[in-house]
Amino acid sequence: MVATEACHSSKFVVLSSLVQSPEYNVVLISRNIDFENNQILHVAGGEHTGIVVNKLADEKPNPKCDVLLSFSVWLRSGNIKKQENRCFRFRFYDSDQSADKHAIAQQFFRDLINSFPRDYVTFLKRILKLMQGGYEMLREIEIVMQFAKENETYQMPDPNEYGKIMSVANSGSEVENVSIAHVQEVLEQAYPNGLSVDIIADSLRCTTVEVDAFLRELETLGVVKELQNEWIRVGTVENIEMSRLPTSFGPRDYPPTVAIITCLFVEKQCIDAIIDNSTTVHRYRSGGDSNIYTLGWIGKHRVVATKLAVIGDSREATTSAGSITTRLLGNFQHVEHVFIVGVGGGVAHYTDAMRHVRLGDVVVSAPNPHSYVFTHSYTVDRATEHVDGFLVRKWDPQDPIISHIAKNMLEAIDHLDTTNSDMNFARPPPQADRLAVPVGGGQMVVIPHPNWDRVNSVVHVGSIGAMVSYRKQTSVTEEQVSEDTSSAAAHLRDKFATEHNLRAVDAGFDSVIAAVNGSRIDSWALIRGIADYQHGQSRAGRIWQVKLLKFNSILNGRGTRSLRCYHSFLFAMSINLTSQFFKLLRQFRRQDLVLFSEEHDRLYKEAKAKSDFSAVTAHYYSVMSSVIDEYFNGNFHFAPPRNEKQSMVDALRELHQHIAQCLELAKDKRCVDIGCGIGGIMQDLADTGADITGITIASNEVVTGNEHFKEKNIKNCRIVQGNCCCLPLLDNQTDCAYAVYALKYLPDLEPALLEVSRILRPGGLFLVYDLLKTDKFGIASEESRSLIKNLEYACGMPSLHTRQAFKNGRLFPTYSLSITRLASDRLADFDRTSTSYHA
Repeated sequence: MVATEACHSSKFVVLSSLVQSPEYNVVLISRNIDFENNQILHVAGGEHTGIVVNKLADEKPNPKCDVLLSFSVWLRSGNIKKQENRCFRFRFYDSDQSADKHAIAQQFFRDLINSFPRDYVTFLKRILKLMQGGYEMLREIEIVMQFAKENETYQMPDPNEYGKIMSVANSGSEVENVSIAHVQEVLEQAYPNGLSVDIIADSLRCTTVEVDAFLRELETLGVVKELQNEWIRVGTVENIEMSRLPTSFGPRDYPPTVAIITCLFVEKQCIDAIIDNSTTVHRYRSGGDSNIYTLGWIGKHRVVATKLAVIGDSREATTSAGSITTRLLGNFQHVEHVFIVGVGGGVAHYTDAMRHVRLGDVVVSAPNPHSYVFTHSYTVDRATEHVDGFLVRKWDPQDPIISHIAKNMLEAIDHLDTTNSDMNFARPPPQADRLAVPVGGGQMVVIPHPNWDRVNSVVHVGSIGAMVSYRKQTSVTEEQVSEDTSSAAAHLRDKFATEHNLRAVDAGFDSVIAAVNGSRIDSWALIRGIADYQHGQSRAGRIWQVKLLKFNSILNGRGTRSLRCYHSFLFAMSINLTSQFFKLLRQFRRQDLVLFSEEHDRLYKEAKAKSDFSAVTAHYYSVMSSVIDEYFNGNFHFAPPRNEKQSMVDALRELHQHIAQCLELAKDKRCVDIGCGIGGIMQDLADTGADITGITIASNEVVTGNEHFKEKNIKNCRIVQGNCCCLPLLDNQTDCAYAVYALKYLPDLEPALLEVSRILRPGGLFLVYDLLKTDKFGIASEESRSLIKNLEYACGMPSLHTRQAFKNGRLFPTYSLSITRLASDRLADFDRTSTSYHA
């Protein structure tokens, strides 16, 4: 119960009906001393003494209140189910503080839904008894109940999606209709360990024949492989090397000083995607006890990342997680900082917008009052068999430098969110982020977010916790009839979070933190991307976990994850562990990539049918342009460094200077950049003095690029919206033009080339720098064909053009370099080529 400075009491709690109708009802429950006898309908006695029910009152509802809390319930009458929206208007005595009011309203609602009434009478009686039994600082509650209109209704969330950690392998029940996805999930949970067919079949409660068929199909897709009579998930980013860990580090092989620990397969893949110059060492052992380490760079920091094979509160899980962590820190003894990165569940606050943690937010652990709190046991009232206390272990780092960094960067991130208005940080539609609470009996209550209008993700700094599973006894009383496993777990989690001021709850990393402390690591922190409102690993949270993988696919090579050449781009990102790392992590969680992917797929199919890719291209860059601007310095084309000392940024700048020389750019020249993006090349060419106009199909790039020009006082460059097949420019007024990674989006080159001819003066120059298929493509391997097909799909573009297609358009190569200088020989099926054309 929440205490306040002053309490108010009245021995009477009065229920007054203000509005009565079949669709809309308003009830006022208040503390009252003065009564009008002619208004009293009923005075309760016995155990309900002190409760008074008035007749229908002659007064209107009052929308003004101290705290507002709304929620939706579903009422059933026979086979008919209707959604009703209910609203609590809390009014307090004036002496109470605002923060206390929100805390009291939150606790009142939690006590109400702990044993949620199923009908109106029980519902109102429960509220009356709560006010009568406490909450003296609460003066009155006005309750509005109204059936939802047809356009306001939505389907009740599935209670099965909220609750215990979802693990097919540990579910303990038979999986109906076992699919290939179930087999893949089991292997991802066990990764980096392998599993035998018998173990997979046993965990899924199916036959070995079914499992073997699915495994062979996954092997064909390159998702799994067989190793020493076991099957193992194959990583999508790393190049696995079955080798020993380096025992010493030379001058160029700096030992890692930062360790990153993940649990889910998707988490490991996302971390690997932002590690530059990475090498993965997979220490595989048949029967378990395998380890995987990815070493590389994030900004200026040498890092090592690993994945736990299993997490939870079982003896096997705690032993495994602890030993993997101890082995990690024993193998890499120069580690000074440990990040435990992954998904978690947000601690919701139903009324306080400032404290409410939403899906897509990030919580960084900090000693407020403790960084990590783990409930390892419970105290139970023998009379009621209810949990009445928590036995916990509390963990704090000796050096809280990581949480201090997170706190200090909050203001900077808020500034970035407000200044970069072009970045698509909008939240998904409401159905993707519903605050649903199980109330027993297969029923759910849905509560609107108190900060529903907030569109940006937020980094919260505070306590994170976890709980060992509570296994309730089978005794059931009348008061517990509405309480099932999920609602009981939700109630315990809320109580635990309130007592210890938690901002997030995870699946349980107590043994990991114990191992970190035991290894004398003073600086550590947990970073939790909020995927649900439980612990991050519920069924409902999987859609947000998928977003991590989808964004990883887009970021890491635009869908061609196996192309090593795109990994070189991460060098240009220059991610700093103290700022960009957190910001990029937030980017993973907050982008609505599920809906983006669905729309991308629809537009791509439509584009292939119509042979017009302009819509899917514009949609693709509506998201990717912000990523290119933020992490790739405005350029998403590549040029190989001439030597090891040349940086990616310098190599690109050299390429742009070469373009300027080929086009003979000078102060008296007019130039057009076709497919300019946000103007990254134009900025490098501005020093030539040429008047440069950029053309892009994406309206958001027009705004972003021109703002950059204004900020840098570049007056000879501008960007306008247009289609390269219908350029918004006059005839014969342009001296030269160039297109970098632009013509690949056109199924037919001729319309664009005719437009270029129209705008160029006689003798004008046109330079193209793009990807094209070589003559080897006809004999390419199936893997190479698949990679190129994935590239085309991910970028929303048609089939890559051949050399002959460029020649047919009178575009002749002047410079050509095979992509195999950056990738393996098997990918020598398309070149990056510079071509020129004289009008």
